[in-house]
Amino acid sequence: MRMAASRVSRVGLAALAGTLLTGCAGQGATVQGQRIHDLYVTIAILAAPVFVGVEGVLLWCVVRYRHREDGPVPQSAGGVRSLALFFALPTAIVAFLFVFGEQTLAQVQHQDANPAVDLRVEGFQWQWTFYYLNEGFFVTGKTLTKEAVVAVPVGEPVHVRLESRDVVHEFFVPEFLFMRNALPGRPNEFTFTPTRIGTFRGQCAEFCGLHHDRMTFVLKVMSQADYVAWVDQTRKEAQKIDCDPSGPLRLVSKDNSWNTNCLAVTAGTPFTVAVSNQDAGIDHNFGVYDSPGRKRTLFQSPRFAGVAERTFQLQPLPKGHYYFECNVHGPAMSGALVVK
Repeated sequence: MRMAASRVSRVGLAALAGTLLTGCAGQGATVQGQRIHDLYVTIAILAAPVFVGVEGVLLWCVVRYRHREDGPVPQSAGGVRSLALFFALPTAIVAFLFVFGEQTLAQVQHQDANPAVDLRVEGFQWQWTFYYLNEGFFVTGKTLTKEAVVAVPVGEPVHVRLESRDVVHEFFVPEFLFMRNALPGRPNEFTFTPTRIGTFRGQCAEFCGLHHDRMTFVLKVMSQADYVAWVDQTRKEAQKIDCDPSGPLRLVSKDNSWNTNCLAVTAGTPFTVAVSNQDAGIDHNFGVYDSPGRKRTLFQSPRFAGVAERTFQLQPLPKGHYYFECNVHGPAMSGALVVK
């Protein structure tokens, strides 16, 4: 029996150490994440005396009733006061902790009225697209080939409208201590304020199909000056896309990506585009618009599932730069249509 008491003591001390060490978890990299971290610590501190008390009673029972008598051991149902204490004490503890949890939840869900950056984030199988609504451009990854790399300024609130184009995904940055579901047809909105400069990896944390593990992105938190420079550079790179007319146009989709991000035709001449969908069982289409903002639709084909190929006839276009994309997967399957 002495060995049993010693074993219970070791287990109790190990559990107590684990409880106390929860406060040593990584600090949140955002204002909201730090509040979540502080809640963890608060709960651990408040839970410690409860844990010590319960373990103390258990150890006392082990020692007090260690002697075994011959014959059946007398049983008792307990008194009304014991039962009342059994239910009242946990209720009081939960009610006390509820206040801290609700306060933190309200702080984390608070929406800043004047965010410095306004993002619309779309998740789809299997990549992310980030629309910078105030800056007028987007950043996207390419399925299985390139991660989306995005940037935000340190110390400034960032508003996110999270959407899904197909199935349920989940926006998760581990250092932020925060995740939020991207639900089809049900946008989720939240605000985060990064507190330290650095590079943080994000991912989808909801299993969403074959290449779920490759649905990742990189989020860089920069100084205000570096962020302004990044925005300027990203705009210039988007405007650099250029190519020359070179025969019949053929777009090939494989792994939810086009084989090129630039098509070129001659101004004032009708043209055809052959679209080959090599993604078995997955829908794609081909649309042409005036700009990435898609304020004016110049052509939009029906969706069709792979493996299949369709050829589309388009009317002549004036000289200029246009934008094409697959409407199913958005900017991740897009490019420039140059008319020269």
